[in-house]
Amino acid sequence: MVTEYPYGLIPLCLLLGAGYSFLLYYLEIKRGLKSATGWVMPILRFLSVSIISFLILSPLIKRSETRLEKPMIILGIDNTRSMVLANDSDYYRKTFPNQINQLITALQKKCEVKIYSFDDKLVSGFNAGFNGAKTDISLFFNEVNTRYANRNAAALVLATDGIYNMGTDPFYAAQKIPFPVYTIALGDTSLKKDISIRKIIVNKTAYKGDKFPVEVLVEMNKCNGVKSKLTISQGAHVIETKEIRANSDRSMQQATFMLDAKETGMIRYSLHLNEVEGEGSNSNNHTEFLVEVLETRQKIALISDAPHPDITAMLKALEGSSHFEIELLSPEAIPRLNDKYDLVILNQLPSITNVIDFDPLLKSKVSLLFILGSQSDINSFNRFKSGLIINSGKNAFSESQPFFNPEFSLFTMDTKDLAVFNDFPPLQCPFGLYQVSPLADVLFYQKMGNVSTRTPMILFTHGLDRKIGIIAGENIWRWRLSDYIQQSNHESFDEWFDKMAQYLSVKEDKSFFRIQVKNKIYENEPVEIEAEVFNASYELINQSDVAITLTDSELKNYPFIFSKTQKAYYLNAGLFPVGEYGYKATVKVGTSLYQKTGKLFIEKVNIENANLIADHNLLFRIASAHDGEMIFRDSIGKLADKIMARQDIRSVSIFQKRMSDLIGNPWLFALIIALLTAEWVIRKREGL
Repeated sequence: MVTEYPYGLIPLCLLLGAGYSFLLYYLEIKRGLKSATGWVMPILRFLSVSIISFLILSPLIKRSETRLEKPMIILGIDNTRSMVLANDSDYYRKTFPNQINQLITALQKKCEVKIYSFDDKLVSGFNAGFNGAKTDISLFFNEVNTRYANRNAAALVLATDGIYNMGTDPFYAAQKIPFPVYTIALGDTSLKKDISIRKIIVNKTAYKGDKFPVEVLVEMNKCNGVKSKLTISQGAHVIETKEIRANSDRSMQQATFMLDAKETGMIRYSLHLNEVEGEGSNSNNHTEFLVEVLETRQKIALISDAPHPDITAMLKALEGSSHFEIELLSPEAIPRLNDKYDLVILNQLPSITNVIDFDPLLKSKVSLLFILGSQSDINSFNRFKSGLIINSGKNAFSESQPFFNPEFSLFTMDTKDLAVFNDFPPLQCPFGLYQVSPLADVLFYQKMGNVSTRTPMILFTHGLDRKIGIIAGENIWRWRLSDYIQQSNHESFDEWFDKMAQYLSVKEDKSFFRIQVKNKIYENEPVEIEAEVFNASYELINQSDVAITLTDSELKNYPFIFSKTQKAYYLNAGLFPVGEYGYKATVKVGTSLYQKTGKLFIEKVNIENANLIADHNLLFRIASAHDGEMIFRDSIGKLADKIMARQDIRSVSIFQKRMSDLIGNPWLFALIIALLTAEWVIRKREGL
């Protein structure tokens, strides 16, 4: 037994109990109490007070326990659609669950069995629903490695067809598993007569009045010389039909359609392949996709006083986006600028080499992005009231790398992109004392060597009429080049600049009631909606209830009430069937009734239909690399015996030392109550 206090305090507890008992009963004994009861009551009080005093020292009891842990078998079962899209779907819905239950019963005689189902998420148990929209086998391996580290995990059993379309390669994900892996090879590896829509290549956004291409890849197996028709439609209207002909037993054909963006909004298109004679399954002959048609592109003016590699980097990043129209202008165009532009990028302007009248630009409401560099006139820049003032005695610069601000929330930065940014080369940043507006949002701070400072490198401010962004450094072209060196593409740099330009160029909603919801949601994702309500001073309030009703194409209504967050509203409406839904949200603030209407689309996930050829080679490689074995479905009944026959499948004794708190001991509590109760009964009998 140990305590949090010195052992020398234990005699003090006894002394306290004796003193309390003496003071309480000394005079009573002197007055003539019977000798027997006269001594029993003080002893009871002495014991109860001493025990209570001792408990104040927080005593702990050391305990040693030996626990026998059975060997653990972890069973993972593929619960996705690809399992039941072939001709033998009845086997997986009726026979296979019984085989799994028999396997579990046999293993439980000696082992503890943990059962999991996986698709794009991992859940406990197995219900044989086979309705998962995507397959991520690596998720199962990663979770097993995390959950069962340092446990008596004896073996893992993986039942799947080996087809995956999410996550990393399961073979490499399984390398972390330290115990044997057995695989049950399901599905069909044979190449059957089949035509399928394998892939659709299309921009997710287009602009009204434009034409946009749709490329469709059609896979045709065992169809040499066979013809089919590929039709693209919008609703009931057939847009175009093309003939597809296979030129070998396994051929991939491409068809391209040019579509007109005639109306704005989310437009649903469907693709259909005519079934060919003898085709095993036609579930992959039909698919749908959505294209958002916008009214106009955001217009951006990029103004520079002199050529610079940064200009090329920015142009390349923006030209790769479908959201913008970019014009490269000289400073002389500034007095003629008007509000037709959504964003003006000023590269090292105002400049020390050119005097330009910026008043027309400042009087407009267009958003601005300043790029500060060696040719910038910092003193003139300070007079712009941009939210940043740089106090510098001379035109000096320092080299700084970007350091991400985790509290930044104006737009999201992907974790993968942030890892790339960490290795970006330094920018030449103006050296001096930076005074930043308290309302500014900093995206990156400056990192000098190994020292992370609170000096901003990239920040954003927001006034009444415009947004302003500032990149306090030049040579961002080096960032784009570094991105290519690291990833063999410019995706991280271009996406960052695209998000920054989108934030600055998009006009802010000035309404008192705002609804935020994705207009395209996959069928395996919940419908999540956020709402904001403002008072006349544009302060967030959430005293009133916000109601919303979703209506499907058959005019069936789904009413909901938002939950209140700290200052806004949130709703998780759950999963919805595929289709088009309209919504109407309402809130009453005082005597004013606000409402918002819109549409959202629940899109079908067809990725499981694209490939139905099982990958048993992957399962064989995983089992062979982990001292296991791959078996087929007709040998499931023998798998338990194979696993039980292993010499390393055994229980282990786990010796543990534990400390338990004596205060929580129920028997000790009962003893104290018994002592006090006995004393109280005797006192009453003696008339005390």
